[in-house]
Amino acid sequence: MTESVLNETEMYRLAGALRALAHPMRYRMLCLLSRGEMNLQHLARAVHTSHSNAAQHLALLQAQGLVMMRKAATRVYYRIADRRTLDLLARSRQVLA
Repeated sequence: MTESVLNETEMYRLAGALRALAHPMRYRMLCLLSRGEMNLQHLARAVHTSHSNAAQHLALLQAQGLVMMRKAATRVYYRIADRRTLDLLARSRQVLA
């Protein structure tokens, strides 16, 4: 495997995404979303937190490009933005769990 040195922009983007993954609640949300799209209400309930707290965590994940959202009527749905994130979750379990 050939490694290349990241430029500064790539380095900061990667570091931001890894910081987002480092929080247990956000990691759990991503694991739940790996099963498929979920609405905010179900995600908040699944991670045992308030809607507003879940929304704040999801906003950070969205800002880092890890999740996407869509609105349907009065509900907000989230999903994994890039399928490669699923590989990252699987590999993090293999390496670190």
